[in-house]
Amino acid sequence: MALASASLARLSTRHHVAPLLRRHLSAFRVTRALHAPRDAYSVMGLDRSATPQEVKERFRMLAKQYHPDLNTEDRSASLKMAELTSAYDTLMDPKRRAALDQATAGSYAGAGPNSYTGGFPFNQNDEWVSPSQMYSEYADLFGRSSQFRTTGEASAATRGEDISTNIEVAFLEAAQGCEKVISLRLKQVCPDCRGSGAREGTTWSRCRVCKGSGVHRQEKGILSMGVPCQRCRGSGMVLDHPCRGCRGESTKMMPREIRVSIPPGVRNLMELRIPGAGHAGSRGGKAGHLFVQVKVLPHERFRLVDDDVHLDVPLTLRQALLGTEVMIPTLEGREERLKVQAPAQPGTTKVLRGKGVPRCDAGGRGNMVLHFLLQLPRSLSPRQVELIEEFDGLMAAKV
Repeated sequence: MALASASLARLSTRHHVAPLLRRHLSAFRVTRALHAPRDAYSVMGLDRSATPQEVKERFRMLAKQYHPDLNTEDRSASLKMAELTSAYDTLMDPKRRAALDQATAGSYAGAGPNSYTGGFPFNQNDEWVSPSQMYSEYADLFGRSSQFRTTGEASAATRGEDISTNIEVAFLEAAQGCEKVISLRLKQVCPDCRGSGAREGTTWSRCRVCKGSGVHRQEKGILSMGVPCQRCRGSGMVLDHPCRGCRGESTKMMPREIRVSIPPGVRNLMELRIPGAGHAGSRGGKAGHLFVQVKVLPHERFRLVDDDVHLDVPLTLRQALLGTEVMIPTLEGREERLKVQAPAQPGTTKVLRGKGVPRCDAGGRGNMVLHFLLQLPRSLSPRQVELIEEFDGLMAAKV
């Protein structure tokens, strides 16, 4: 009789558990479909045949749109920027891009569970979601320890944040290229703990609450579910004696001088990306990037129009009529002698091929366009007026 009751109880339990399992697994499949990692191409809104130059231009545009320093009120800006930077790094690395194309071949919309996409998983609210949070509940549902347990915030390596700054350069410095040193206050590896976050002579210890598993089990009826341990934040490790210098953060704000190389031909408001020059990552994580926006100061004589530099050349009446030689400035800071053929009509131009500013991306140089202007005196003496009248009469008789 007891055996029959036990069998009946097990059968009843299976009948109750089976619908619950089916419901959870169905929700899990929908969740995986909704929260699938986004492809690096779709993150940047690019076609798979995009050239490296198109990737760079697209990244510059999106970086200005989502950079945390420019979107202080948007809490998700830093996450979007991290996803964007990861996608950019993937598409600019030939090996990683080839691996991405091979992994997602034949499936543009999404990749398989083992495919690399070069992005981050986000939910419908654009909040970062750890894949382990989706898998751990269902692994614990069957009574097994989750092999996908998340590495919590307490001891995990975290990539540093990107930063942006501005720099001013003179027109000729931008044309020739130069180096500038900028001073910033950045998060840097704590010199006291060398980035571990632990006080000297101590180290991280195993969490006593979850015994190092990082998972705290909760019983919900017949189901046993695992949630991240609140004390260690799911890492399984705790810091009992944090570093006094950084208070366990592994980084601290310190001044730093960074040498910025300005390429020849940089344009006004162009943004330069310096990898690894941003805030230091915590506990061994990679440093963020530094974005430098270059402001080119105007020149008193040169004007930049597209790839060509324009220069006004004033001529006196005699020089315009009889021809002359004049000295004109160059982008290298020197002066060159230019022969002006007579007569030089005011408003005409002369193009010096290859004398303009260098092209950053396409290579080569633009042109220098000279505009000849007639420089007239503000006042005339009686003798000058007499000579001009005589000259005008000669011109009329000649016609």
